[in-house]
Amino acid sequence: MRLRRKPLWFCLPAAIFALWFAKVAVGDTIVFSGGITQSTPDGTGPADNNTSLNNIQDLQTYTVTLVFPGSITGPGTYDLTGSALTFSVPSAPATETGFSFTSLTVTPNAGFDEISLLGCLTSGSGCFFGNELDANFRIPIAMLNSQNVSAVGLDQPHPLDLLEDDGVTGIQGSITDYSYRGAVSTVPEPSSLILLGSGLAAVALTRSLRSRARRLNSR
Repeated sequence: MRLRRKPLWFCLPAAIFALWFAKVAVGDTIVFSGGITQSTPDGTGPADNNTSLNNIQDLQTYTVTLVFPGSITGPGTYDLTGSALTFSVPSAPATETGFSFTSLTVTPNAGFDEISLLGCLTSGSGCFFGNELDANFRIPIAMLNSQNVSAVGLDQPHPLDLLEDDGVTGIQGSITDYSYRGAVSTVPEPSSLILLGSGLAAVALTRSLRSRARRLNSR
């Protein structure tokens, strides 16, 4: 007994349905930024482990991006080791991504959430010998999971410190802006679905015409 194969067009609705509901999940993201207040031209460094840091100039804008699994919705200390932590000064350009241990602490205090970040670098003699990124700032207590929030730097005059080369290189900055972005899921654009449907329909039509031609020729 010969099994009859289902025509390709039969699979078209299922394929479109699967594509429509396909989503790619990524981690939650914290981003904060400010201006550089101390760089290697001010007498620190020069940077050896990451020479791109020597390109940084005072007053340039930096960004720190932390992408991590799960979410942060309230006070506590979060071990985010294994997350993606990036310090970037695009106009330099300069980037540092070589972090191992990462910890974030959220502490409520008089109407604010005080946020402290520690990221230990893999270079040098270790985190406690001046190879780390640390940041301290506060935001209004209701804004922890919000975007485009004004931040106030703590631990003045250097709310942000990036220390490298066992403390020889020190990059410092202010902290003025904060954003929290929840996990993002991407759904294909309608145009992608149309192209998929058109392509499968064309293939199905071509196969149907070829099958019909073979039957006519065999008579």
